[in-house]
Amino acid sequence: MSVIASFLRALFAGSAVAVSIFVPVLAQSSLEQSRPRTITNSAQALSSEPDVQIGSSEAKEEAKKIYKSGVEYGNAGLFSQAAALFKRAIRLRPDYADAYRSLGHVYFDLKDWSQSVAALERALELNPKDKNARKQLDLSRGMIEAEGDETKQPTNPGTGDSSPASAASLTKLYLVGPGDVLAVKSGAATTDPRLITVDSRGILTHPNFAESVKVNGLTVDDISAQLEKALTHGSTNRVPVSVDVHEYVSHVIMVGGLVKEPGPKILRREAIPLSVVITDAQPLPEAERVIVMRHESNQTFTIDLTQPSEMNLLVRPGDVVTLQANPKEFFYVSGEVKTPGEHLFRRGLTLTQAIMIGGGLVGKPKEAHIARNDAGGFLVVTRYQLKDIESGKVQDPLVQAGDRITISN
Repeated sequence: MSVIASFLRALFAGSAVAVSIFVPVLAQSSLEQSRPRTITNSAQALSSEPDVQIGSSEAKEEAKKIYKSGVEYGNAGLFSQAAALFKRAIRLRPDYADAYRSLGHVYFDLKDWSQSVAALERALELNPKDKNARKQLDLSRGMIEAEGDETKQPTNPGTGDSSPASAASLTKLYLVGPGDVLAVKSGAATTDPRLITVDSRGILTHPNFAESVKVNGLTVDDISAQLEKALTHGSTNRVPVSVDVHEYVSHVIMVGGLVKEPGPKILRREAIPLSVVITDAQPLPEAERVIVMRHESNQTFTIDLTQPSEMNLLVRPGDVVTLQANPKEFFYVSGEVKTPGEHLFRRGLTLTQAIMIGGGLVGKPKEAHIARNDAGGFLVVTRYQLKDIESGKVQDPLVQAGDRITISN
């Protein structure tokens, strides 16, 4: 049995699902750029502060250059350097929404959730329509919520004991709940343990105990201690009790949408990574994003399946996980192409591919103009020489949803 299969069997109760490895087909960078082969012209951006008037046209142009350098560092995994560059770009242009969004991304990669939230909130103040920033903000807030559990000291009913439940420990901890079947063995008996079901109130009743014991929210070690106390009845003679979970029932999540194995899944932990849930459910090829509805807080997380860093979100009992295709998005081509008009957008689409979707060139046009809205809602046009792209002198640029492409002489 493979390591992956063993891991999944340890996390899911009674799962007979054949395991397939989920590999994102096209992992697009969280900074919305393709990974560069080298980092160019960035050392100077890190080492010098340009002497320009903040907010001036010169400052905005310099901020744009520094921002691009930050993107290169971020794509290369150098997140601290990327954060320094994005902050420098923001100092030159305080209303730079894209820089705030990218700063929030790298703070997330640095596991600085609070700084990530602050940067992303500012990005959304400047550009409320930025869906990428809003999605990342939800994820960053979710990580703060998970870390908040670490500082909580939940008291286990009936014991008075307190134990921290950090986000990491949730993947190793199981608290018994209603419907779970426990295997209880007492004394030195070598016979098979007695199987007892926890009732709907979280109560365990054993014929050898004078009173029922409330076990809801306890670990099996806590329950063993409780049952020993109940069985001893104040006697000085200790009666050892061991408890194991025979059948996991109480921790249920629902998985649906574009998966081969939809339906309820039973967890053997307080939480497991979303990546494990998706692997077990076997996503269909058309699945592109996942919606996680959190039962405890009524929060909703929308996560792109092509972003591996976002797949560490912890799924908890009661959560509903739904895999979907992305909403249809379009780009537009006009000018000297055979089939101008509206065309379906897909992630990773380049300018050359967009021209091919438009039927190819008519005649021998020289330029392509890509027009898109910036963070402030203003139209920005970028011009490309087609011969430079064909020769490899200039990288084939990525197209974004909503882009308007004009091919001309």
